[in-house]
Amino acid sequence: MKGLLLTNYYLIHRSFLMYTALAIVISAVIFYFADPSFYRIIAMLIILLMAMPGLEVIKLESKTGYDKYVLTLPISRKNVVQSHYVFYFLIVVIGTILSYGVFSMYSLISKSAVENIVNIVSFGTFIVLFAGALAYPLLYVFGAEKSDGIVLGGGMGGLFVAIALQGVVGYIVEILAASSLPIASSLHVPILYTLFGVGMYIASYFIALSIYQKREF
Repeated sequence: MKGLLLTNYYLIHRSFLMYTALAIVISAVIFYFADPSFYRIIAMLIILLMAMPGLEVIKLESKTGYDKYVLTLPISRKNVVQSHYVFYFLIVVIGTILSYGVFSMYSLISKSAVENIVNIVSFGTFIVLFAGALAYPLLYVFGAEKSDGIVLGGGMGGLFVAIALQGVVGYIVEILAASSLPIASSLHVPILYTLFGVGMYIASYFIALSIYQKREF
């Protein structure tokens, strides 16, 4: 698994660094010109831009022929799928941390505290996790040739689902607020979005694994 993860990183490390720098620059521009209503978009863009190279791994594997070569190694197809999912998840975590850092830095520089940073960033994290959950099974079905459209569709799908879930999340938050759970009320929304995102991502893994094991190269 470690070797597969390192291979994934070496395939996209240049674009990963480029997208990271781009995410910081774009967020700085939006912070300067936009108002607080754009904060969720900023959080989503930072994490999404950092995660995009992770979804390019399959495209690069196909382009270089590595997707066929890796099947000749003494590893299972399950390991290959796990490496894709774990690698993307790690990038999302790094993007989430960077997003927190960018918002915290903006608060220090502008001397105006950004309220509900945790809620804002968790919203973006959910969208990007859902994008990966949607993209990987489709990439295994349709192949790397359709990767650009699939990645774009995954991001848009994540945004729509996140908006649609707001009512469900609000309802559950009301239930939690009336309960005696030892969790700060300010953490209810980010915890719920994170749980939804991780749950969908795990479900997607099992679907993708089933598809990949039956795939012919």
